[in-house]
Amino acid sequence: MRKACSVVVKGMVTVLFAQGLLSLPGCQKDDQPPTQQTIVLHIDTVLVPPNAVADVSGNIYSTIHIGSQRWMAGNLRTSHYSNGDPIPYVPDGTEWTSLTTGAWSNYDCDAAYDVLYGKLYNWYTVSDSRNVCPAGWHVPTDADWMEMEQVLGVTVSDLDNTGSRGVAANAGGQMKADGLWNSPNTGATDSSGYSAFPSGQRSLGGIFNNIGTKGHWWSISEYDTDMGWLRELSYNNAGIYRLYNYKTLGLSIRCVED
Repeated sequence: MRKACSVVVKGMVTVLFAQGLLSLPGCQKDDQPPTQQTIVLHIDTVLVPPNAVADVSGNIYSTIHIGSQRWMAGNLRTSHYSNGDPIPYVPDGTEWTSLTTGAWSNYDCDAAYDVLYGKLYNWYTVSDSRNVCPAGWHVPTDADWMEMEQVLGVTVSDLDNTGSRGVAANAGGQMKADGLWNSPNTGATDSSGYSAFPSGQRSLGGIFNNIGTKGHWWSISEYDTDMGWLRELSYNNAGIYRLYNYKTLGLSIRCVED
């Protein structure tokens, strides 16, 4: 009778191979007592459901189509660029404010916020050539945002304006989830599927604010050498704000497919 060697695949199952069908270190001849050889395999594959995308850190995001674009339906949570390089975690407010390279933190430096709200990133993370988004995806340009906004009803004449736009069409309300926002959460229907939450920001001086009242998302487009374009939704406004602010701010990221 043939002996068997046991192969343990970490995190998976134990597979038994009959001796003679597969030669493994530690397997004994038929006339010797059997030994067990443990082989540890690191499995990097992430099972991604249909209509979803995974980042390099293994986080999985549902996706939605708005017009001809495909967007993530959740805020980015990765702590690595798409090539696997780590993005530094910077909890200290003074250090955060002085950065000119990529960094992330959670709101209030509390990991409990991560699953619902995602991470907050400075603009230097957004603009890094290593790409913070999954392969085949990118941080939206100002023009990418405008393409979405037109689908949601922002008029062409308002697209280049700053401040709130698309109030009459409830453009921002179509993007806001109906939970977690402070009252009155004006216009919230989430009919677009974007499911925006009020994730707040890390502002000047590394201070955290606006959770519950506002969500802020970066564009990769620069306003000038110190500032970048962004989008903002508010608990008491049905429009979409187009604004620019300092690159040192920590804001959310939504990726759009290439």
